[in-house]
Amino acid sequence: MKMGAQDQEEEAAAPTETKKKKQTSKEVCFSVLPDRYEPLIEEEEEETQEERRKRKEEKKRRKTKRYKKIRKNVGKALRLSWRCLMLGLQNMAAVYSTPSSALSTMVSEVQRSKA
Repeated sequence: MKMGAQDQEEEAAAPTETKKKKQTSKEVCFSVLPDRYEPLIEEEEEETQEERRKRKEEKKRRKTKRYKKIRKNVGKALRLSWRCLMLGLQNMAAVYSTPSSALSTMVSEVQRSKA
């Protein structure tokens, strides 16, 4: 009877356990190295230094190319915004310097030319 009661308790507890993730240990594999094991790092150091130098040069070349593009685009944007600012200031100065009577005649002439 106890076995039956325990089975029922385990079945009742099983749905709650499946909702929770069970913590398990990871399986790790170890390998035995031979006695005369020599790492290949020493042989690769000469190549890696040369490869590192090439990689650094390539990275530097890419950076300068990218910055050149950025400088070009920023320069274009600054020139355009400067032109717009100067035009706006010139128009504003022209409006303030002209008398109000001249403005009304200019507006009427512009309207006549549109019609």
